[in-house]
Amino acid sequence: MKRILIALLLTTGCSSEPATWRDLQRLLPSIAADQREPAIEKFIAARGGTPIIENQTRMIFLVKDKDGHTPRIVGDFNAWAVTPAGYDVSIGKTTRIEGTAWSFLESTAYTNARLEYGLLFDKEYAIDPMNRRSVQAFAGPRSEVRMPFWVTQPEIDELGSAPKGEVIAETIESRSLGGTRRVWFYLPPGYPSSSLRASASAETLYPVVYVLDGANYVEKMEVPRVLDHLIANKTIPPVIAVFSEPADRQEEYSRNPRWRAFIATELVPMVDKRFRTFPTPDHRVILGSSLAAYGAVDLAVAAPSVFGLCAAIAPPAQTSTVVSNQANARAAVVSIKFFVMGGVYDSLIGGARQLRTTLDDYQAPVTYLEVSEGHNTNTFRAHLDDALRALLPSS
Repeated sequence: MKRILIALLLTTGCSSEPATWRDLQRLLPSIAADQREPAIEKFIAARGGTPIIENQTRMIFLVKDKDGHTPRIVGDFNAWAVTPAGYDVSIGKTTRIEGTAWSFLESTAYTNARLEYGLLFDKEYAIDPMNRRSVQAFAGPRSEVRMPFWVTQPEIDELGSAPKGEVIAETIESRSLGGTRRVWFYLPPGYPSSSLRASASAETLYPVVYVLDGANYVEKMEVPRVLDHLIANKTIPPVIAVFSEPADRQEEYSRNPRWRAFIATELVPMVDKRFRTFPTPDHRVILGSSLAAYGAVDLAVAAPSVFGLCAAIAPPAQTSTVVSNQANARAAVVSIKFFVMGGVYDSLIGGARQLRTTLDDYQAPVTYLEVSEGHNTNTFRAHLDDALRALLPSS
């Protein structure tokens, strides 16, 4: 009899604790008004913060008013409130939890998605204080969601724990551009120094990855540290990387002959002369993301004898026209190996899909990848391994 009584008491105690978001919603109206907010906060704390993930695909965002203002919640999962017709201020609006300063928004995501989002209080932007995860994006910090089947990446999560390569930052003169440009050279760990020229390691030659939007990749995305990890983990062979900085992205990445000449006839020969490179197009990658993906494709098809490998990450919609509108480009693509990637939660996903289709139409060798992420720098750097593994020789 005593055991039965204890079991009943335990069952009664457990039933008062909501197991799901729906349970909490049903329970709140029966709780005293001054205890509703503590109940919400306890529910969030018991689940490790927000958003609450249920049934592997459901996300419940819970947010509290700030200075009397209720935030909207915008992010990759709702295209940052951007629609084909323009920005929509109704997207991301939350539903009030009666009798509290809290509100909620429900959404869904793929089980393997990684999403970024933020809170908009009128004109003020903030990360979610109830979310323990945040990442640094180009425009500032964002809150991050990792769904249950997201695959973690040591190259991103453990920056700094691999042997470091050398990064050389320089400003170089360009005849073609009539001015100077900032360039960064990454040399992998073990790259032979001048004192080792006579050794066996000094005979090693390295493929070269040319990366557009260089300052962003070096200073904000910490890509040299990502390369350190990829090389240490033998995900990719040791590479030299060259990061070049544009002046006006819109101008230079849009079929600009002076910019093409700078990269193809000045920068590449200088790198081949100065460093121990494989001086062949099949060991030379041109890589760009977003608008720079357009520039990378343009440069590859304009100079196929220089770049035999091209990575276009999250390319804009017009990128496919670089090939389809130019007879010489259509002829060139058959000799270039492409990697194209798009994000399912990227409003520009159509650009990646159309580029893949166009390259297929003209029988270009292309590896295509879609990931359950949005359009952001963390996505770009997290999938460098996919791009380089697809393009570079394995040995």
